[in-house]
Amino acid sequence: MPLPNGIRTVADRLRAAHLTKQEDRLRRRVLRNFASGATPKLATLAEQSRIPPVQIQQILRRLASRDLLVLDTRGNTVLAAYPFSATPTPHRVHLSGREVFALCAVDALGITAMLNEDARISSRCAHCGSAVEVQAQPESVTRYLPLETVVWFPTSEEDDSCPVAESRCPNISFFCSNDHLDAWRMGREEPSGVALSLNEAFEAGREIFGSLLAEPSTQYTRRTSWPSR
Repeated sequence: MPLPNGIRTVADRLRAAHLTKQEDRLRRRVLRNFASGATPKLATLAEQSRIPPVQIQQILRRLASRDLLVLDTRGNTVLAAYPFSATPTPHRVHLSGREVFALCAVDALGITAMLNEDARISSRCAHCGSAVEVQAQPESVTRYLPLETVVWFPTSEEDDSCPVAESRCPNISFFCSNDHLDAWRMGREEPSGVALSLNEAFEAGREIFGSLLAEPSTQYTRRTSWPSR
């Protein structure tokens, strides 16, 4: 099942940003810092890049203005860079020798493809709080429990007054069954959306995030649809 037309992902925002080579190198450096288990900070990025901190901060603010990452109020710490979160979320991703937090369920599923690395995801049902466990390789999900797990993806228009990390991401969640998704939505003023199977959500994450660390000349051109698997 494809995501509906009009859903702009971080991959779409990246293509629209027309970053300079220097800006894109820093964007990828931020992601690599997160992938290592570290929170990217201004001083560290400046040292790694051998670029003056004031220039690093200017670039980070431009990346934030394109909603490619989220900065703290002083512009000294990267709080989030899709798919990663510097603060704990319900979506913990266990990698080889380290763990990271993802901003949402689809982001968690996309990390394995972005890093080309096996991963184990520990999350929970957004309705009942029961454990959701997923094991994945870069090309496929290999195991998940519960077997009825689904992912909710809101399709309402983005709120331009705040980043997607604060508007849409908090509601892109795992549910242990369609019944619990329906119960969660019942009585809530929940925006419209689509329920994805676990494999559909994995394909979405793979296509969105799989090329975010690639050199600009090899970055992925978005498919028109994601197949079920």
